[in-house]
Amino acid sequence: MENEYYEIKKKYLAFALSFLGFRYFVFNDADGDKYSFENTEKFQLALDGLLKLRITINK
Repeated sequence: MENEYYEIKKKYLAFALSFLGFRYFVFNDADGDKYSFENTEKFQLALDGLLKLRITINK
C-alpha cells in the first residue's frame, strides 16, 4: 500500500466499515471530522465492495 492510513470524510461510510470490523480514529479539522483507517488489502477490498454495493443499489 502506498499510504499507511486511509482517510475518509463521510461519517456513514466510516460507520459501515466499522460495522465490518475495521477500527478508525477520528480527527477534528477545520473542514470537519475525518476518519482514519489502517490501509490494508483487506480494508481496500471492503471499501471497494461497499462502494460497488452503493452503485448497484442506487441504479
